[in-house]
Parts: sequence; C-alpha cells; structure tokens
Amino acid sequence: MSQYKKSIGKEHKESTDKSTLLESKTPAASRQAKPLQKAEYLALAEFRYQVRRYLRHMEETCRETGISPQQYQVILAIKGLPMAQQPNIGSLAERMQLNHNSMVELVDRCEQHGLIRRTRSGADRRQVELEVTAEGDPILRRLASAARQELQNRGPILVESVMQMLRDSGTAVKGSRKARERAGGKEKSGP
Repeated sequence: MSQYKKSIGKEHKESTDKSTLLESKTPAASRQAKPLQKAEYLALAEFRYQVRRYLRHMEETCRETGISPQQYQVILAIKGLPMAQQPNIGSLAERMQLNHNSMVELVDRCEQHGLIRRTRSGADRRQVELEVTAEGDPILRRLASAARQELQNRGPILVESVMQMLRDSGTAVKGSRKARERAGGKEKSGP
C-alpha cells in the first residue's frame, strides 16, 4: 500500500473516530435537531469571529504588559470570583475549565511573577487561599480596563450576532426573557 493511501486511510479513521466521539458526547435530542439555516451559520460564525478578535486583542495586550494571557485570567478569576466561592485552586480550576494539576502550575507561575500569593484560610488552616498582590493589582486594573474598552467596542456586534442566531432559531423572546430573569432584570411591557 502506498504512503498516500496509508495517510488518507489514517486521516479518514481519525476523522471517523472524532465524529463518533462527538456524537457520543452529544445528547440524543440535539442530534435530532433541525439543520441550521444559512443565516444561523452566518450569525454563529460572526459571533465566533468577534469572540476570537476580542480574545486576541486581550492576549496581545497581556503580552505587552509583560504577563501571559493565562496569568491575567488567573488574577481576573480571583478578583471576580463570586462571594460564595473561596479563592482556591479548585474553584479557579473550575472557573478556568482547567484540570487541577494545570491550575497548580499556572498558580505557581503567577506566584513566581509576584501577581498572587497563597495564604492559609482563617476558617480552616488546612485550606490555602489565593489573593492578588499589591504588584498584581495595578496590572489587573490596567488589563481589565482594556477588556472593558474592547467589549464596549466589540460588544454590540457580539450581542447582535447572538440575537440574530436566536431570532433565526425562533428562540429570541423566550431566551432573552430567561436571561434577563436570571440576571435579575425585568421585562419591558408595551412597545
């Protein structure tokens, strides 16, 4: 068998394996969902494009500041953690969707860079909590301000692409009402 045929066969097997894996992780209901229309693909692609532009802007801004984008995400996650959660490795790993070991390594790098420090919990001395340092705080403020500015620029396009996707799928009113209710907002009445 030629190298070309082996390569094609391998690529087909990998593609088939990935498809099977995706199907096995997808709920049965979504496999039976109606196909997307062209406008929905356009809206979804636009949303993904705008999110990626935002993320790239922030990655470049972080590097210009002298820290990695992941280090910024750690200090942002600590500062923006909901009050009910403790700022520890486990809660940050969940917020950043990383496994525990990767989170430990990232926290180690942040600590070495002087962005955060570990302290023993006052409530349970066995627990280690994380806090942003005095050196990390101005870096976080600068990057968070840049993030806010970029979202003010890019946000309307992101929102419009999501709303277009919801309108095209027929869930705009129901979806936006639920989102406002979760956020504590009230429904407008009348036109």
